[in-house]
Amino acid sequence: MPTATRPSRFRLARDVRPSLYDLHLEPDLEAGTFRGEVTITLSLAKPRKEITLHAADLVVDEATVHAGDTTMPARVRASKYDETVTLATRAAVPAGEARVVLRYHAPLNRHLRGFYAAASGDRRYAFTQCEAADARRVMPCFDEPAWKARLRIAVTVAPGDTALSNAPLEAEEALGGGRRRLQFATTPPLSTYLLAVGVGPLEASAVRMSGDTPIRIWHVPGKGHLTEFALEAGAAALERLEAWFGIPYPYGKLDLVAVPDFEAGAMENPGAVFFRETLLLLDPATASLPERKRAAEVIAHELAHMWYGDLVTMAWWDDLWLNEAFATWMAYRVVDEWKPEWRMWLSFEHGRSGALGLDALANTHPIYAPVRSVAEATENFDLITYEKGAAVVRMLEHWLGPETFRAGVRLYMDRHRESNAVAEDLWNALAEASGQDVARVAQAWIAQPGFPLVTLAADGGSLKVKQERFFVDPRVPAAKRRVRWPVPLVLKLPKERRQRTLADRAQQTLALEGGRVPWIFGNAAAGGFYRVLHDAPTRAALLADLSGTLTAVERMALGGDQWALVRAGRAPIDSFLEIVDALGAEPDHDVLDGVSGALAALDEQVVPPGSLVQAQLRGWVARRFGPALEELGWTAEPDEPDPVRLRRAALVRLVGGISEVPAVLEEARRRLEAYLADRSALEPNLAEPVVALAARVGDAALYERYRDVVAVARTPHEQRRFLIHLASFRGSAQVKRTLDALLGAEIPTQDMAFVIMRLLGNPNAREAAWSFLCKRWSAIKKRLPPLMLARLVEATPSLREPRYAREVREFFAAHPVPEAARAVKQALERFRLNAELRKRTGPALARWLAER
Repeated sequence: MPTATRPSRFRLARDVRPSLYDLHLEPDLEAGTFRGEVTITLSLAKPRKEITLHAADLVVDEATVHAGDTTMPARVRASKYDETVTLATRAAVPAGEARVVLRYHAPLNRHLRGFYAAASGDRRYAFTQCEAADARRVMPCFDEPAWKARLRIAVTVAPGDTALSNAPLEAEEALGGGRRRLQFATTPPLSTYLLAVGVGPLEASAVRMSGDTPIRIWHVPGKGHLTEFALEAGAAALERLEAWFGIPYPYGKLDLVAVPDFEAGAMENPGAVFFRETLLLLDPATASLPERKRAAEVIAHELAHMWYGDLVTMAWWDDLWLNEAFATWMAYRVVDEWKPEWRMWLSFEHGRSGALGLDALANTHPIYAPVRSVAEATENFDLITYEKGAAVVRMLEHWLGPETFRAGVRLYMDRHRESNAVAEDLWNALAEASGQDVARVAQAWIAQPGFPLVTLAADGGSLKVKQERFFVDPRVPAAKRRVRWPVPLVLKLPKERRQRTLADRAQQTLALEGGRVPWIFGNAAAGGFYRVLHDAPTRAALLADLSGTLTAVERMALGGDQWALVRAGRAPIDSFLEIVDALGAEPDHDVLDGVSGALAALDEQVVPPGSLVQAQLRGWVARRFGPALEELGWTAEPDEPDPVRLRRAALVRLVGGISEVPAVLEEARRRLEAYLADRSALEPNLAEPVVALAARVGDAALYERYRDVVAVARTPHEQRRFLIHLASFRGSAQVKRTLDALLGAEIPTQDMAFVIMRLLGNPNAREAAWSFLCKRWSAIKKRLPPLMLARLVEATPSLREPRYAREVREFFAAHPVPEAARAVKQALERFRLNAELRKRTGPALARWLAER
């Protein structure tokens, strides 16, 4: 039996290889069960009396093995711990081709993995989610990415239901009583984690053609009017991806499926890509620009996987980054090409910043991380694999040049099409295309945890460059910092000049092109995955004219670097506050959102709650950014450009969300009333902050109105917005109501973890939320998939007080979650680092604020 302390590490034998799964599924949506039959065509390298496959939560009713003209009944031996079934035959199955036939049944599970049950109102559905290793909950199979095989899938559906899968529908057979058997065409070779089946009363949009590929949006009934944006974004992404890879879309048809209850943001099943509804169903009249950007980015990410991940697949989960880093980077590239006015690389900087923050911990991991179990594979779906990986891919492209980089990737794709690959295969192709020793540079970034702190000191016409590993923990000894990377260093100099070098020594001196300069910025366009410590004169020169010297993304990087240096004990708190002080009239919303995270950390983790110092901090933030909000006002002009609208929303978050200025909270509450009466009464980019801030000062009556909106919401975004902010109410009765609802049908499984995380961040709900988590852990764990459990662990440092760190340590020692083992270590490290920051910077922060 699998236990929380002993996750399965079972790998299958190398001498049995599948080539075809002929699968028939028959779900009973009302009963919450399904029956299945699968015929697996195998190739055996040697005779075998036992064949072992993966299977989890399945009851095998009958098993036979067919070899030539011989049919052999098989005895089934299941291992719950290893998540396998072993088929034993009296006589050895000879080497060569054989077929295994298995009939089985299972429940449609409730935790969003394998073949699971979902609902939309009174309508019942079943969907698959098989990554990383949950195809074994759909059928007995060889559930490792290297065992690619063709899929031929059939589904029997009840009257009024339909089904979809990876391949186009090939035939339909009436079975009587309104039941039908839908047979889908055979797919190209795929890894089992890409198997896709959706069943229920689904409807499809009109077809949008992209070249020869038909694109449709599948959705629950009544939401067809919300599909136009996703169709447009999907077609735009597919066209650009085909051009970049030089390979036509390889899967015949492209269904984008809006799933009403889904663990991840989306899943790259070829031919049938599954998404949360918020990413496919948007009302153009009420969707904010960040919501549209996020939807387009995720759609492009998943479609990039059609090549990077589906057509060419990593051989094992330790190379997960080969899928996710490239898809993340490619998505921003594609959307930026489609909508350059959206400035996607500024959005990318938020993700890069988050990855830098995680990678500065001692409990980080390399992009390439050995995976010994399914639990370890699940752990690696994080900011390091996605955002750090994408940042490293971007660095490599900048170093090699876009055309050379693309030529190398195309060579890699051609060589490994419909097969599997490892990182070395990519380095070899890039080296062949560029003539550079790509492996030497790339491996340092992929195989080593952490990243460098690059210290720059100008000395006349030269620049002293020093690098060491950056840790946010000031106590890490110097010996552990002596790590080097080949850093593709790109300096920004006055007059938009760039100077590039590969800095690969602990210390070196560069001659500045053009001699002495008034200032240097050490990470042009924020294109490198490193932090920069500028010397004092350089930082002063940059601060003297921030908007004149640096672009918006560079200002974001400067602020992020300085806050990280403060946290690491490498700079005083006032050095960061001076940067914020210089941003009072900042015109760019992304820059404002970038510093707001650090200001919120000061408010929540450093200053004592309810203290004079907290009041002074909030007052200073209000004085710096309040005038800009007053000047803009709350009402957008009809032709007002998006950057202005987004700046207004960022200022509302700063002045209302951090400073909690009563007038701003009252205005949010007033505008909420108009919004509830008429969704067009509020500029869409203000909807999120207004709903959030109004909840903070909302009473029991407003809480009930939020619940009413959730029940009858017009769009998925609207529903989720009001649902999540039930957790932002601060009254004890409302907090209790939300906690009581968590395990019921009112809060979908996909949103449950996010509601708990927001409660943990709510100063009036933290204690109750943690108590609930501990008391109801068994029920929570039964309902939530492992990745969401890990996200809950990651949120526990919001509890702030050191006593909670002890409780978190003790609780997860007694209730271990293998998929969250690293998350527990990271959470405890963050507890300790926050306490150290509080002690070290609190007095200096108080003095600085008192002087103002």
